[in-house]
Amino acid sequence: MKSLILSIIVSLLVLSQSLAAAQQSDVSGVFALDGVHVLTMESEDILRNQTVLIENGIISAVGEQGSVSIPEGAQRLEGPFYVMPGLAEMHAHIPPERQGEEYMLNTLALYLSQGITTIRGMLGEPAHLNLRDRAANGEIVSPRIFTSGPSFSGTSVPSLERARTMVFEQAEAGYDLLKFHPGLSVEKFEVITQAANEAGIEFSGHISHDVGLIRSLDAGKGTIDHLDRYMEFLAGNPEDREDPSIIYFGYDLAHDADQSRIPEAVRLTREAGVWNVPTNTLMHNVFNPDLSTEMMSDWPGMEYMPEQLVNNWARFVNELRQGEDYDEEKARRFLELRDILTLALHEGGAGLLLGADAPQIFNPPGYSAHRELELIVGAGISPFEALKTGTVNVGHYLNEEELTGKVATGFRADLILLRSNPLESIPFHDEIEGVVISGTYHSSESLKELLEPMRRN
Repeated sequence: MKSLILSIIVSLLVLSQSLAAAQQSDVSGVFALDGVHVLTMESEDILRNQTVLIENGIISAVGEQGSVSIPEGAQRLEGPFYVMPGLAEMHAHIPPERQGEEYMLNTLALYLSQGITTIRGMLGEPAHLNLRDRAANGEIVSPRIFTSGPSFSGTSVPSLERARTMVFEQAEAGYDLLKFHPGLSVEKFEVITQAANEAGIEFSGHISHDVGLIRSLDAGKGTIDHLDRYMEFLAGNPEDREDPSIIYFGYDLAHDADQSRIPEAVRLTREAGVWNVPTNTLMHNVFNPDLSTEMMSDWPGMEYMPEQLVNNWARFVNELRQGEDYDEEKARRFLELRDILTLALHEGGAGLLLGADAPQIFNPPGYSAHRELELIVGAGISPFEALKTGTVNVGHYLNEEELTGKVATGFRADLILLRSNPLESIPFHDEIEGVVISGTYHSSESLKELLEPMRRN
C-alpha cells in the first residue's frame, strides 16, 4: 500500500513538473530543435548537428549545437532528425461547408500530417475565409491557408456586367486570388482580368478554350494549373477541334503535338513571369495504364478517404479507360510529353510550384504532394530542385522570399522533421517524425491520433 501511495506521489510530482515546464514554454514562446541535421534550402548541403531556435513562430537562430543559447524553460526536442522547410500544396481543395465542419477540419489536419504547412485552396467559399483566420490564429490544426473565391467559368459568369462585379465582390470579401475554370469567352476573360488588375487581385487556374495559352500569358496570370492549353499550343491550336472534357488537358492531341515548339512555349512563359502548377500526379492517376484502380486504392493515405468517394474515383477512371476515346499508346505519349514539358519549363527558368490537386482522383491530401515530388524527380529534375517547388519557389510566388521556404533566421517556423535525408527519401510518408507550424510542434503520432476518426480500416 505504501509503495502504491509513493508511486502516486512520484507520478503527481512528475506531472506537475511537466505542466510547469509546458506553462513556462507557453509563456516564453520558445522552442528548440537540438542536435538536428538541417536542409536549409539555401543549398543542397546538409548542416549536421545543428540547433534551430524558434521564438514566437519565427526562427531566431540556426547554428552548430552548443553555439546557440537555449533559454531556460524552452520546449526542446533533441535527436538526429532531418529538418527542412514545410511544403506547400499549391493546388489544394478544402471541402465545402455543406460537407460539415468536422470533415473540413480533418482534411486540413491531413494536409498538415504530411508536412504541408501552406495550402492554396483553388475552389473557395466564405467558410474558407473563416478557416483561414482560425488557422492564422492557431485555433485549429491546419496549414496556413490562401484561398480563391468561387470560380469564374462559363456557367458562373452569366454576363459581362456580372463578370466585373464578381471580381470586386471577391476582392472586397478578402479572397487571395480568383480561380478560373473553363468556358469563359474572350470578352468575359478580358473584362475579368482588367477588373482584377484594377482591384489588385491575382487570377489563376484553368485556361478556357477560346482564350488559349498566349492570351493568358499576355494577361499576366499568376499561375497556369495542370499545364492547361500547352498541348493545344504544341499542336498548333487546331480550329476545328471541339473542346473535350475538363479532365483531358489536351490528351486527345498527344499524337499531334509538335515537341519542337516546347522551347517557344517555355520562352513565352518565362518572359510573362507566369508560374506553372503541373499536377502531373492527377494525369497519371487518370491516364497511366500501369496504375490500376485497385493499386491506387491501396496507396498510402487512401485509408483516410471516404469509401464512396474512392469508389466514385475508381468508377470514373475505369469508365474513361474503357471508353472509345482512350488509347493506351496515346496516354503514354501524353504523359511523356508532360514530363518533357515540365523539365523544359524548369530548365528554361519558367518557375514550377508543387501541387497535386488534392483531394481529387486518388490524390489524398498531403500524401499526393509527395507523389507529385516523386514524379517531378522522375521527369529529370533533381530532388533538391524538386523540393524547391514546394518551398523556395513558393516564397518567391508569395513575395515572401525573406519569410517563407527556408530554414534561416527570420523565416517562419514551418518545418518538417524527418527520420532520413529528405534528398534521399522522396516520397516521405513514413519518414515524417513531426511537423512544426508557426512554431507549434505536432508529432507524427499525435497527428495520427487526431486523424483516427477518418480512418476506414
